[in-house]
Amino acid sequence: MPRQYGTTVYVRSKWPLMLRIKGTVILSIWWQVIAIGLYSTAVFFIHKYTDWKMNYSLSLVSVMGMVVSLLLVFRTNTAYDRYWEGRRLWSQMTLCIRNLTRGIWVCVSETETRDVLEKKSAINLLVAFAFATKHYLREEYGYEYDDMVDLLTHIPKYSLPTSTQPMDWRTDIPTPLGTLQTQDIQQQQQQSSHLSEKQGVKLSGVSTTAHAETRHRRQQNKRRALAFDFLTPTNIPVELSYYIGSYIKSCSAKQKVDAATLTMMNNALVSMIDCLTGFERILRTPIPLAYSIHLHHATWIYLLALPFQLVQNQNELMIPSVMLASFTLLGILGIGYEIENPFNDDYNDLPLDDFCKVIQAEVDSMVMNRAPVPADWIFSENNYPLANSRLSAKELSELSLEEVHRILESEGRPTVHYTRNETGNVHEEAIQNLNIQGGSGATNVPSIVVEVPPTAPDNKKD
Repeated sequence: MPRQYGTTVYVRSKWPLMLRIKGTVILSIWWQVIAIGLYSTAVFFIHKYTDWKMNYSLSLVSVMGMVVSLLLVFRTNTAYDRYWEGRRLWSQMTLCIRNLTRGIWVCVSETETRDVLEKKSAINLLVAFAFATKHYLREEYGYEYDDMVDLLTHIPKYSLPTSTQPMDWRTDIPTPLGTLQTQDIQQQQQQSSHLSEKQGVKLSGVSTTAHAETRHRRQQNKRRALAFDFLTPTNIPVELSYYIGSYIKSCSAKQKVDAATLTMMNNALVSMIDCLTGFERILRTPIPLAYSIHLHHATWIYLLALPFQLVQNQNELMIPSVMLASFTLLGILGIGYEIENPFNDDYNDLPLDDFCKVIQAEVDSMVMNRAPVPADWIFSENNYPLANSRLSAKELSELSLEEVHRILESEGRPTVHYTRNETGNVHEEAIQNLNIQGGSGATNVPSIVVEVPPTAPDNKKD
């Protein structure tokens, strides 16, 4: 089943790919193809029913066709490189989250209840990092999203500036900051005039001043909250990295982890920030606008000039031919535009929702049980570490070291027997025919039987 916001996985359907509409760019370019068709129809009727003949010999159209094709190929390759780079960076971030989760849950020692709670809380921040990165790349700034609100309720908000937006106030907010400041100044002037008018009234100066300060404080808090909620895009993943780094430092200070694991955890955290910076590079570095505009100009000039070259030879068939050419070229142009930013929630974008859910499911499954202890799973009655031995690891542990090594040596040196059959066919066959006694158990050692053809009779005459 497809996810709610689209997916890159081919969803099973009774329709073949050639007949499918969902997941294509047809819905975004159909009106352009229709416009080209109407334009071609007008050219055909003018050419056929008027004295104005439209059959111009435009050899330039052939040259422009080759140039436009090269430009479209470059455009598509550039967009797909950005798409693949985003997927590669997300895989790298997933790898770092997995390594950090394993390092925290398995390698950090726990001696009291506090240690377990610290480990689980730090791992929750790793899951929140994935969800916060998803929302951050989609320019969804806030802490109250359903998939991560429960993981961030205890985290103080820094409201760090974002690298996905220019350093100016956003224009899609209900109230700009300048309006808030103007309103606040006007309210302060009204309060001052109101207080000066009431100087003759017998009121307590202390109570009036306290009331004015309370109202002013409330207005300041309201303006600050509004600026935080709407005006200041915040970089939540960077905020979470500070808390994860503080936990790693705490483990080092408490000597809860060895030096090698500590280095691995720090390197994984650095790599996560590196991936986040790579996401920002893709998001804030679009294909240059001049190149995109020029490509659109060249494509449309070619499509608008194409009917004049085909109307003489194809007559009315020129109309579907031009529409087919426009569908092909405009479709490639639309695909490049759609996958240029692979972090949206379009059908062909990266399924970041699914990626985050997979990370959360993996982490939850990992921390569902206690960290594995080698003695619990190695010396199990169901573990048979020696391939040719019928003894379990628990039974083998009761043998002496020399007996275990004798069994291992017997497994590594098979016995070779040479036999000769009557037909003269040569083949090798591995059989289990040698039993070596070792302590209380026995093991089978492979024996290779090699059949050698019989010697040919000597036909020479004396």
